[in-house]
Amino acid sequence: MTAPLVRGSWQARTVRQVSALTARRLAAAAPVNACTLPLARMLIDQALRTVAPPLSGTTVEQVRDGRITGEWVRGPRTGRTDAAVLYVHGGGFVAGSAAGYRGVAARLSTATGLPVFAVDYRLAPEHPYPAAPQDIDHAFRWLTGRGHAPGRILVAGDSAGGFLAADFVITRARTGLPAPGGVVLFSPMADLSLEVATGYEGARACGLLSAGLSRRAVTHFTPDPYQLLPARGLQLPPALIHAGDTEFFGGDAVALAERWTATGAVCDLQVWPDQIHAFPVLPLLIPESRLAYRSAARFAAAVLTPTAAAV
Repeated sequence: MTAPLVRGSWQARTVRQVSALTARRLAAAAPVNACTLPLARMLIDQALRTVAPPLSGTTVEQVRDGRITGEWVRGPRTGRTDAAVLYVHGGGFVAGSAAGYRGVAARLSTATGLPVFAVDYRLAPEHPYPAAPQDIDHAFRWLTGRGHAPGRILVAGDSAGGFLAADFVITRARTGLPAPGGVVLFSPMADLSLEVATGYEGARACGLLSAGLSRRAVTHFTPDPYQLLPARGLQLPPALIHAGDTEFFGGDAVALAERWTATGAVCDLQVWPDQIHAFPVLPLLIPESRLAYRSAARFAAAVLTPTAAAV
């Protein structure tokens, strides 16, 4: 585990403190149901477009191909075609979209030099488990069917999307299928029962999420919450995990990194001080997000080499 900074920026601390007094209180009191979700989804997407607008020069290609829905996002000066990123957005399994995360995908694309396919997986409660995992699996297969070898694909995601991305990689390894080249996770969930999160000391300082809100969202996704528990010896690809030490799912990130390395795989866990949940998706507010993207770029360059697995 590494700590990139000793102390977070004043911007990061301010965002977390202000959010704790506003967004966290409102979210904790809000019901998560068929009546509130349409408005919540719209507000979340609009907020993401505001704090992470697409970079100037970004190109977007929307995809509707059978069961595959999403969009290709290419940041400015992104010309590589030898590899790709599959991005799984966050939103507590009940919100978020490829369009809302377009600015996040653009920054990841620019940092890595790679095209990013942001998959629009089906959301709960309209489409509970296993709809989302199925959609992610189909998206990965769709990419391989278009010439991207598994070892030339980087799988990335944040929050609930981080859970889905890691779950996909672990499930693929259990079935003996070729692994992606690597995994990049921003503040991933790892235990849907929330036992790890609620037992993490830093969770009390989170400026956004609470146990009640998270539990309501998870219940819509599955009535049988489960943990990510890769078995020792499982052939997992290298992973990079970013998380804050003052966020609700910080303990999940630590636990997942420990479990990843216990299999014998490589996992670089970077815990950032004073950060709100999924801080890399807030680039206009938090300067550390740029450092996280640069770290992801270095990781991608290391794992997606020309000699990476091509089958």
